[in-house]
Amino acid sequence: MERITADIIADKEFTIEARGYNRDEVDGFLDLICEELDRLNNEIQDLRQKTTIVRPTAPETENNGISKEDEGKFREILEMAATVKEETIRKAREDAEAIRLKAETEASERLNGLAEEREGLEKEVAALKETAVEYRRQFEELLHAQQEALEKATGLF
Repeated sequence: MERITADIIADKEFTIEARGYNRDEVDGFLDLICEELDRLNNEIQDLRQKTTIVRPTAPETENNGISKEDEGKFREILEMAATVKEETIRKAREDAEAIRLKAETEASERLNGLAEEREGLEKEVAALKETAVEYRRQFEELLHAQQEALEKATGLF
């Protein structure tokens, strides 16, 4: 599987759907992820460089210049760094999931509101059509009555 890098995230293209997510919000969030990924990679690189100084390259001798106490401290620092890394990744995933769920909820609520609004408008259109049919019927009756009155009136003269 390909490793995710900030460049891959920055260059990722998504298809645009009619009712998709807000593009600016997604781009902004991906930019934050890229920045955090770059920061973490730099931190990991720095820690790796520091560990090469601490880690002996040859088999351990009796005195390699580092006391057992310092070696213990370095190991503790490395363990803390690994814990911080894991915690940061977990937190970023939780935050991303929370944002995704919030966006889905907001989109669903908006769609429900639009569906209700559409139903209301469809009812109004149906009522207007019924009213137009009734007005037409009444107008035709009025015209017919006027025509009959004219025909009777012409018979008088």
